Amino acid sequence: MKKIFLVTLLIYIPLFLQGQSLEFVMDMVHNNPGEKPYETKYNDPEFLKKEGFTSTTPHWYINCLIDYNSFEKDVIGLNTDARKWIESKAAAVDLKLAECEKAGIDVYPFTDFIVFPTAIWEKYGDSIRRKEVGGGSTLGGNGEAMVPDIQRETTQKLLRAQIDGIFNRFPQLDGLVLRFGETYLFDTPYHKGGSPIRKGKDGIKDHITFINILRDEICVKRNKKLFYRTWDFGFNFHNNPDYYLAVTNAIEPHPNLIFSIKYQQDDFLRMTPFNPTLGIGKHRQIVESQSRMEAYGKGAHPYYSAYGVLNGWPETKFEIKGSTMTGNLNKPENPRGVKDILNSNLLCGVNTWSNGGGWQGPYTTNEIWTDLNTYVVSHWAQNPKRTEEEIFYEFATKHEIVGRQAEIFRQICLLTIEGVRKGQCNSYVSNNKWWSRDDFFSVSDNKNVLNQIIKEKLQDKILAEKAEATAIWMQIEALSKQLTLNDAKTLEAIKVSCTYGRIKYELIEQMWVLMIEDAKNADPNTINLALIKVINRYDQLWKEWQTLKESSSECATLYTDLAFKNKKDGSIGELVEKFRITLKKITNHKSK
Repeated sequence: MKKIFLVTLLIYIPLFLQGQSLEFVMDMVHNNPGEKPYETKYNDPEFLKKEGFTSTTPHWYINCLIDYNSFEKDVIGLNTDARKWIESKAAAVDLKLAECEKAGIDVYPFTDFIVFPTAIWEKYGDSIRRKEVGGGSTLGGNGEAMVPDIQRETTQKLLRAQIDGIFNRFPQLDGLVLRFGETYLFDTPYHKGGSPIRKGKDGIKDHITFINILRDEICVKRNKKLFYRTWDFGFNFHNNPDYYLAVTNAIEPHPNLIFSIKYQQDDFLRMTPFNPTLGIGKHRQIVESQSRMEAYGKGAHPYYSAYGVLNGWPETKFEIKGSTMTGNLNKPENPRGVKDILNSNLLCGVNTWSNGGGWQGPYTTNEIWTDLNTYVVSHWAQNPKRTEEEIFYEFATKHEIVGRQAEIFRQICLLTIEGVRKGQCNSYVSNNKWWSRDDFFSVSDNKNVLNQIIKEKLQDKILAEKAEATAIWMQIEALSKQLTLNDAKTLEAIKVSCTYGRIKYELIEQMWVLMIEDAKNADPNTINLALIKVINRYDQLWKEWQTLKESSSECATLYTDLAFKNKKDGSIGELVEKFRITLKKITNHKSK
């Protein structure tokens, strides 16, 4: 009788209290749009299985690899380039699916909805597209983006035909991860499309219609999993609890329907609250985390993001409104990290982005920092009773970093948390969190931030914080030189990346001096000649960075002095050149 009671009791105790894994431990490799796919061990299903992952979220454009014959026979011509492309790509996916099946890894491809072949748009476009503008962003592709209307009958029929085509062509699939907020067409030359969701509150009706069709076709009819990503822009589905509940409360729960949500109330960024849509409602959820953020180095230097994912960031001890700390302590009941929502009993998994996010570089040759963040988050999901610290030291031990060396390694990682934030962001006014991202420095994006700094006379505090960030990175670099590892390649990668980070954030300190000087001086002729020293140090750091890159194959590619996507306008290079010209005029005038 006692044994029966114990078994019954365990059924009602949440799995995490029993020390069992969350149901879904997923990883995603998201390739840069339009570029060669990443070469990484995280594409290997055998590696994923060994690391305890249950599933993969590959970037295969599976929605584009079908012929729509169930909708209309040969709507995509048999001998067309489009048909040949579809069949070739689909055959390549067959091989990858076989590898996943052999390894015992479930497959949930990352899928852009709604994207249809150009041939369908040409024939049925007037019955598909939305007449008014709106919806998520669509980039790349072969010309004009098409915006579908999910409320139209033809759109709905084609969506059902698309789902039917996907699972008929690839019956091994276990389900889909759906994206609606952004649509990238760089790698799909014979397809067009866009988000079927209107902006703002109008989108609530669209989501409900959209999800109900997907739920019916994927979850009910085919008994496959649907991970519906809430990612969008503005104060909408992803980060607005009222909007989230307005959509999800209108959908009947189903064990195969799971909502996938980023852990921050924004993108994967600092100075942002924990996402308040997590742990609420009546549907199961998985949390998305990113192992190498495009805003914070992309793995070119250490940044221990897993700590903040699980425990919450240091700044979230305080209230954050927009991107500014209020100074008031956060309420104790407000979750700050993923571990704080376990009691909701809604969390059923994590999806680590081991690779991907952003555009272009930096490109890394060593995955030590990707490995650390992915390992800690994924192994926590495999046993949520464990602490972040416990899993961290387990990772270190696997790399033969033990004893005093493990303590040094942890010091390095913990220091990066504030070393990155205080270099990239600021603690005193609002932030444009994207001013430096990927391998670019878009200083013009900081215009409003700089105006606020000058208006409130906070430049000394801001620059003191940048100097503090440089000092933190100097400590990180010094600690890295005290490490000893048997694996010489990994040791070199750690040391080089720590120096890379120190150079980057010391450069950023010089940039902030220049940006503030530019913002406060209406008359360029009154420029402070002390800036000559700042620009000289700026030049020295770029040279040191280049020398570091040339010295080691373990060094990531460098940043540029250009703005986002290689634009000269608004770049740090443009600003520095402006100062060079002005300083030269002033010094030439004074020498006469």
